[in-house]
Amino acid sequence: MRARLVVDRSCATLALVGLVACGSPPPDRPAATPGAAPASSSASEEDEGAGDVGEEVGEEAGEEAGEEDAASAPPAVDPEVRAALDAVFSASTERSTSKGSPIDGDLEGGLALPLVGPGFRFNPAKDPGSRYGTVEMVQALVRAAGAVHARLPGNPLTFGDLSRERGDVIKGHASHQAGRDVDVLFYLLDGEGAAFPAKAIPIDPAGEGTDYRDLATPDDDIPVRLDVPRTWAFVEALLTGEGGEDVQRIFVVEHVRALLLAHARAEGGDEAAISRFADITCQPGFPHDDHMHVRWFCAPGDIAAGCKDMKPIYPWQRERLAAAGLKVKLAGPRQRTRPKLKTPAEARAAAGPMDERVTEFLDRREAWIKKPHPGRTYCK
Repeated sequence: MRARLVVDRSCATLALVGLVACGSPPPDRPAATPGAAPASSSASEEDEGAGDVGEEVGEEAGEEAGEEDAASAPPAVDPEVRAALDAVFSASTERSTSKGSPIDGDLEGGLALPLVGPGFRFNPAKDPGSRYGTVEMVQALVRAAGAVHARLPGNPLTFGDLSRERGDVIKGHASHQAGRDVDVLFYLLDGEGAAFPAKAIPIDPAGEGTDYRDLATPDDDIPVRLDVPRTWAFVEALLTGEGGEDVQRIFVVEHVRALLLAHARAEGGDEAAISRFADITCQPGFPHDDHMHVRWFCAPGDIAAGCKDMKPIYPWQRERLAAAGLKVKLAGPRQRTRPKLKTPAEARAAAGPMDERVTEFLDRREAWIKKPHPGRTYCK
């Protein structure tokens, strides 16, 4: 058992349940847009597979034709939502233990992210058995999504894979093994600025993308763009909220990083969050142009149980641990067999017939798909 300060979370639970009253409008009514809302390491070990080309250019892997796309949150009084939130915020941080590293780890007492909640959903195209994490991480995700929902309602966030209930290898990922990783799909808008249900759609340097539904024809193509205000609002809420100092890394393509920083600075965002985001973001070998991959440090109480962090370890993290009489335990070389991941080139080759607009986009994507070397202190 880990010695931890257990916080009374009843108020947080009630607050988040209350946020559901601000829920998404029904599908037949236009969603609110940000403009109408109140102002307010080693890359080879971080990579994720390209999946099918459909996922690379706008379709989630495993999504069947005609599958439900709706991203609306459930009704305000839904008892299942209330019960799921109660379960999240009544959980003690002593419940979960992350062991090993994100690439060679396990999870004990993993907490399930609710399938739906105020301002978020777990991707219905994904295996619900892959939505487990440490108590600290799951609570932080629910809080941050709820904060965006309260500030900019009308466009729920979609979470992708976390970890399996007991950790270990998870299909399609080189990491996500110890309950400290989560994929976060970008908030998106359609061509008219209305909320667009999140999918893994690559975003270009202009902040735009296309949902190529049938790769062989342009007839069903839907233009989308990055919902920058909401995406930044989530990052800011995550980094400034309870436990925000425990976020170690955000893997995301360089041009989305630049778009988010430019927006945050222009809108007078939280200076500490801006500085922290600038330090901890990096583009790995797979570009992460269709989602963010967020990673947490080992919780202090998990270090004695064998939790290990990967580089980089920032000076402020070493100081935090030293103040608690602890030291970082670094992960060694990978021991488990690295999962075979499909590269973007392999996915493209296996995709079959593609319209020229798709091939033109994939050709343009080559310009940013290769891991850059920006020379920043923690991103080399």
